[in-house]
Amino acid sequence: MIDNMFLNLYGIFLQSILNIETPKWAIIISSLTATVFVITLLLTWRNLRETTKLSYSQLLRGFHEDLTNRLDKNSILKTTEDCHRYANDYLNTVDEIAFLEQQKKIPVGLAQYLNRFFAYGLTIIDWYDHMIGEDFQRIAKNNWPNYFMYCHKHNISTNPDDKLPKIMLDYNQLRDKESKDSTKKEN
Repeated sequence: MIDNMFLNLYGIFLQSILNIETPKWAIIISSLTATVFVITLLLTWRNLRETTKLSYSQLLRGFHEDLTNRLDKNSILKTTEDCHRYANDYLNTVDEIAFLEQQKKIPVGLAQYLNRFFAYGLTIIDWYDHMIGEDFQRIAKNNWPNYFMYCHKHNISTNPDDKLPKIMLDYNQLRDKESKDSTKKEN
């Protein structure tokens, strides 16, 4: 009985298909094709969006870890050379991020999230100006032009809460001590 009912439905289905005219077939096939295309397009867009979110998240995590690791190195600074290397490495990193943002290789929001790190870079440049005694502002603009353009574009200024490592604040004393130590070694 069920087989009979199935055969009857199958027969009705075949008759209705055979009675459809060619223009109607064209509309049905075009509609099915368009529907499949739209569904595929939506699935592709969703997957691309998820992949993009994931890569931005990984990129942000990488930048954040790199800058945080640089800041953590301030506890191992022992010499004036260490202070210079710390400052240069930090400024190189924020300059790289600024370059990527200016070239539109990373989303604007990603760089803006790191604005606090950019402000700390200005604190480092102020330190260079005061402790080294050179016109470091001019030198820095040549060495890290992307960083300065980014800071200017986004109105970034120093943050009074940012504190440099104590050894950098005592730079002149450290330099004098190193100078005395090197004089003793020569004698």
